Amino acid sequence: MPIITVLNTTRELRDSKVDTAILPIGSIEQHGPHLPMGTDWIFADEDAKRIAEKVGDCYLLPALPYGNAQEHLAFPGTITLRPHTLAQVIRDIVLSLYLHGIKKVVIISDHVGNWIIKPTIRELNMEYPDLKVIHGTSMGDKPTDVHAGDSETSKMLHLNEKLVKRDGIADSVPDVTQEYLDYVGIKALSEHGHWGRPSQASPEKGKEEMDDAIESTVSYIKRTFKKLDELERASHKRRSIIPSRRHSRK
Repeated sequence: MPIITVLNTTRELRDSKVDTAILPIGSIEQHGPHLPMGTDWIFADEDAKRIAEKVGDCYLLPALPYGNAQEHLAFPGTITLRPHTLAQVIRDIVLSLYLHGIKKVVIISDHVGNWIIKPTIRELNMEYPDLKVIHGTSMGDKPTDVHAGDSETSKMLHLNEKLVKRDGIADSVPDVTQEYLDYVGIKALSEHGHWGRPSQASPEKGKEEMDDAIESTVSYIKRTFKKLDELERASHKRRSIIPSRRHSRK
């Protein structure tokens, strides 16, 4: 089971007939005073190598060091690509592979901030039906309430019961995890386009869920703005102290 890398020749890649590539993506960003700025890049590269060894028959690409790290720009050494730039880089790499017959691509990221990878994967899969771009890891357990299921039906029953067509209610829980929406879309997973158990819905559950959500959201809004104000005052205070310290050294 060959693992092809960029140290191989183009002829060796062609003759191997591998149809799968592994694309690791890291980030160059501060990791506090105790870890290197290349931590996410190092992890992505190492993870991809170990995964390739177990998967076999693949083209293992070098880890892309740069990702989206805007949240770390206050620290020197951090390098960031804008989200749409990273998305375009991924597209260019994947479509280069596609041109040469490699139509299965696994994208591995060791940086949570590379959030643009998810919509980019979805976009590529929708645009090229014979292309299969997937996430390197599953996004969790198989969910039972994703779209138009118990929760949303319950809330609509609470708000306006007349808008719920009860004769159309039927449960549909695909036997996959949620990232499959990025791979094939909802139609391939659910005949009627919903994911959940609307048969379990009730106006009482809808009211309770909406009340809890609104209370939680209001609390978060107030708490967040208060904290942002505190951080802003602390930042102003630090800046005002710096000149006086410099003056005292003269």
